[in-house]
Amino acid sequence: KSYSMVGYNANKGIIPIACEEIFERTGKNDNPALRYEVVISVVEIYNEVVQDLLVEPETRPRKGLDIRESKLLGIYIDKVEKRPVDSYEAIEQ
Repeated sequence: KSYSMVGYNANKGIIPIACEEIFERTGKNDNPALRYEVVISVVEIYNEVVQDLLVEPETRPRKGLDIRESKLLGIYIDKVEKRPVDSYEAIEQ
């Protein structure tokens, strides 16, 4: 699974390919009326428990995070950390 998602060495996975495409397309924007904000969250679902990987393990809720549904937001993970990024390299950090 990790190999397909992230890849290995020169063989890029789904995540880096998708991210590079997002940043390439948003970088081509020449319309000053349009502004893009790219924000990431990194979660792990293991044994039906959702963990936020951007939060230190000792400060994560023991029961994990809740998945919720809203008419306005759709399906989302409650209280997940979100960080703005401007490149795939920023995501890797």
